[in-house]
Amino acid sequence: MTSQAVRAPVVAGQFYPGDAPTLNQEVGRYLADADVDPAPDRTTAIVVPHAGYIYSGPTAARGYARVRGKRPQRVLLLGCSHRVLVPTASVYRSGAFACPTGLFPIDAPFADRLAERVRSVDARSHVFEHSLEVQLPFLAAVFGSVPIVPILFGSPPANWHIDVGRVLAEMAGPDDLVVASTDLSHYAREEEANRLDRQTIQHVREMNPERLCASVDAGESAMCGASAVVAAMGFALAQGATEAVLLDYRTSAAASGDYTRVVGYAAVSMERPA
Repeated sequence: MTSQAVRAPVVAGQFYPGDAPTLNQEVGRYLADADVDPAPDRTTAIVVPHAGYIYSGPTAARGYARVRGKRPQRVLLLGCSHRVLVPTASVYRSGAFACPTGLFPIDAPFADRLAERVRSVDARSHVFEHSLEVQLPFLAAVFGSVPIVPILFGSPPANWHIDVGRVLAEMAGPDDLVVASTDLSHYAREEEANRLDRQTIQHVREMNPERLCASVDAGESAMCGASAVVAAMGFALAQGATEAVLLDYRTSAAASGDYTRVVGYAAVSMERPA
């Protein structure tokens, strides 16, 4: 794969509707039902899930509803590589990402500079990865075809990821937005998932990325995209954020009715003082 390629959608028709009219209608319904007041000027980063929309769409919508009215020059998409080992970061450097509702151009000059600073590996991890793709229809609904910088991580959260967040903050414009894509606990019973997820969310709300790294390392917090969240925290703190607001929490049981093996989802916004 060349770095100039248009990255085609791979989970359209599976995680979300594959045709534009149905997809627009579904995303529009989730956003209309999101009982969240926008705070576009305060919000520097959001944490949103990346499961199938039937499970996590309502939660993701509450994250995106918080940034309605924001006008970012670019959106920095942070996710986790589920299939390909990424020792540092994988920055998709040019071309575009496609989804049924249109194309999202890569901010190539920004991506090139970032790739050099974070020792980016090649972009093969992006080909079949869903954690960033599922964000695109929500971005389209809230911002239109905004330029993006897609970044995947593949190692446990560490101080290095916090530093990446600081680099992003140094490079970004004042209105740019970080979107960190992650699910929470996986396949525990509902009661255990709730206990573990409450602890994980509390660490995020404390806005202490070093403590979140230690909690994940100790098995006290569970997030597949923990490195992305830690980088988002580093970015948000460097951009002046002082609090993380929990906008929604639920598990897959709300949609499936199965309380024996659930996945947790949360939407969190990292915000400057009002």
